[in-house]
Amino acid sequence: MIAASMADVPDAVIAGVIMLIGVIIVFVVRHVVHSLEKTLRLQSFMGALISRFFGTTVILICLVYAFRQLGVQVGPLLGALGVSGIVFAMSLQPVLGNLVGSALLHARRPIKKGDQLQSNGFGGTVVDINGRAVVMITFDGEKVHLPNLAVLESPLLNQTAHENRRTILPFQVAYESNLREVQKVVVTALAELSILEDSPRAEVLVAGFDDSGINLEARVWHPSEELLARFAISEAAITIHETLRRENITIPFPQRVMRFVNDADGSPIGGSSAAPETITNDRTA
Repeated sequence: MIAASMADVPDAVIAGVIMLIGVIIVFVVRHVVHSLEKTLRLQSFMGALISRFFGTTVILICLVYAFRQLGVQVGPLLGALGVSGIVFAMSLQPVLGNLVGSALLHARRPIKKGDQLQSNGFGGTVVDINGRAVVMITFDGEKVHLPNLAVLESPLLNQTAHENRRTILPFQVAYESNLREVQKVVVTALAELSILEDSPRAEVLVAGFDDSGINLEARVWHPSEELLARFAISEAAITIHETLRRENITIPFPQRVMRFVNDADGSPIGGSSAAPETITNDRTA
């Protein structure tokens, strides 16, 4: 009886019912994905991408069955759509590549909104990750759009992946300085800065010897956020300078010495009062 009643229903009505079922499935999928966004903490663009993919797939399947019900030969149609799809995909390869790149960035989550990063020669704060690009506001206030594929294919430095990061501040002292005393007073002074982290604490290491003096490095840990990092580095540098001056520790700088050379007869070279100069480096200020 059911088969007989279905046979009496026009094909157009059955095709319409198939499409209606497809639309209902699409709405259900969107609702489920929207619920999963909160449960799995998916970003909004990733949820929209999943919804569109499954929605398009369901609609295409329903269209195929609807055309069959209407007696349309779908084989040649699918073949034509396949060839057209290949040509279309090749022409939009960069766009599709960035779209896939966006999905990978959301899935792997190497970065997220609010992160501060360095990539492709630009540094700034991420404000959006859309289907084409990673949008950043640079530290100078400029807006930059980095293609998703460029971000994936290039080295990516996420400065705020961790709460704290380290900076190395080089400085010099004179050769006659007591290096262990220098280490002690500088480390003590840096430990009093509240902007610096005390775990791990600041340290001062001897890095080598130079023409003007002995090279040292102050290694300090500070907040990763760029504004706080710049302030911390500035305060550390000022503290090192003030400490060395207070303790009368010489900070050397390159110095030139001019020597005058005369001819064998005692007159200046070239007959002038000023003779050619020989320049040497003095190792102390």
